[in-house]
Amino acid sequence: MKTLKQISLILLMSLAVVACKKDDDGGEDPGEATGTLTAKIDGATLTADIAVQAQITNSPQGDVLTISGGTSQSENLQMIIQNFDGVGTYDLSFINIGTYSYLPDPSNPDPNTVVIYLSLNGTDATGELRVSSFDGNSIEGTFNFTGYKQDDATDTVEVTEGKFNLEITNNN
Repeated sequence: MKTLKQISLILLMSLAVVACKKDDDGGEDPGEATGTLTAKIDGATLTADIAVQAQITNSPQGDVLTISGGTSQSENLQMIIQNFDGVGTYDLSFINIGTYSYLPDPSNPDPNTVVIYLSLNGTDATGELRVSSFDGNSIEGTFNFTGYKQDDATDTVEVTEGKFNLEITNNN
C-alpha cells in the first residue's frame, strides 16, 4: 500500500509539472537539449555541431543577441537580434538578420566561394525568431525565415522548424 501511495504521489507531481506551461508572445519551449541548434533548410535537416553558441553583447544602442552554429559539412546558421529584450518575438528582416551559408566544396575552404543567404528583402520581415525562455544564463526558442541569395535575390532557401537551447556568453 505504501508503494501505491508513493507511485500516486509521483504521478500527481508529474501531472502538475506537465500541466503548467508558460504562455507569452515567445511561444512554447521547443524542448531541445541544452547546446542544440537545429533547422530544416529546404526540407533537409541541419544539426549544428561546431561552434554552437549564443552571445549577448552590450552596446550603447542596446543589447545584441547572436545565435550561431555550423556543421562539419561547412553549413552555418546565424541570427543577430538588435535591441534584444528577453522573451518575445523578433522579426527577421533588415534590422534583425538571419543567415544561412555554406561552402559548395567543403574540401576547398576559399572564402570567395561561400554561398550566403540573408533574411534581407527590402524592409519586409521574412521570418521570425521567438525566444520562449531566457534567464540571463540560457536561452531557448524557435526561428524560421526565407533566405535570399546575396548576389541573386531570385534564388531563395526556406529555413523552417528552427530550434535552439543554448547557454549564454555575455560580452560586456
